Amino acid sequence: MNGNRSYAFPGLTAAIGQMAGLCAGAEAKWLLGGSCGLWLQGVRLDTRPRDIDVYADEGDARLVHERMSEYATDIPRQDRTGSYASLLSHYRFDGVTVELVGGFEVKTDSAFYRTEIAGILDENAPLVRLGGAELRLMPLAHEFVFNVLRARPDRYLAIAEVIRGEADRHLPLLRELLRRNQWTAGIVGKMAEVLDRPLLSGPWGEYGGGQA
Repeated sequence: MNGNRSYAFPGLTAAIGQMAGLCAGAEAKWLLGGSCGLWLQGVRLDTRPRDIDVYADEGDARLVHERMSEYATDIPRQDRTGSYASLLSHYRFDGVTVELVGGFEVKTDSAFYRTEIAGILDENAPLVRLGGAELRLMPLAHEFVFNVLRARPDRYLAIAEVIRGEADRHLPLLRELLRRNQWTAGIVGKMAEVLDRPLLSGPWGEYGGGQA
């Protein structure tokens, strides 16, 4: 997967390629997510991607930071902002900001969701070639869940459109994320409705918590 997408945003493409080159060979699993990951998977976006979002498990995020430390604008630190918790750090590549998110968790009134890159998301991540480098993208199942939890219909409706077009590819991972995390019946029902998949609603980890 790549097509001619790299020609759309040459500055982003160069920054992603440079970052991927620095991390090549590192004993770490990381995925390109956010608007750049959606763009590269053909999801319709209302605005152009501006920044680069990179996700890793917490230990791997520290390894990725070592590879990119020359371009760091801060050091990795534990961050808790609203519903989100992660090990967070930032970098600049030719004017493009990269945000590295380690051990990302979301806790809301309706769910507790924890990203698991190694062995789960990485195993289902599309491989792309961009700017002369190979890298893997955050699966759309995660992007759908995350954007539902943060109430971004502009994103989750566009993602759902792509998922419905290739349901056999995306739904098995989505069901696995439901099983491995905790949700209220209401939020699972909402996902099922958006995807037009009534049988999505079970089984899943039941959630009885509250806002972090």
